[in-house]
Amino acid sequence: MNREKIELIKLWFLKADNDLLNIENNLDNTSIPTDTICFHSQQAIEKYFKAFLIYRDKEIIKTHDLIELMNCIKDSIPELLEYSDELENITGYAVDVRYVDNYYLPSLNESVKSYETAKKIKKIIISKINFND
Repeated sequence: MNREKIELIKLWFLKADNDLLNIENNLDNTSIPTDTICFHSQQAIEKYFKAFLIYRDKEIIKTHDLIELMNCIKDSIPELLEYSDELENITGYAVDVRYVDNYYLPSLNESVKSYETAKKIKKIIISKINFND
């Protein structure tokens, strides 16, 4: 794998890791913005998926739909399919929790679950990338 590609993947990871850091910082507070936690969980997963698309030399599609992104990489990472229901729920956090039109405030339990899913997805994606290819 060439240096430019490695750096691009690492930048996607850095951005995703910052989403997770945002969640961790919020969870450490007494007043927890659950909508923000869910939003950043979705964003982190989206970025990990897009990093893997780059790794596999596939086009990055412009979507926030985690199922659509998962479907682009499921042949390489079939174990992601077991997260389909969770990813479908988390996809809604990309937009639904950001606007007042369809106001929805996730519970703390939902928020923590989305964060835990994001960490699991990160671990799976990282285990499938070999920078020595």
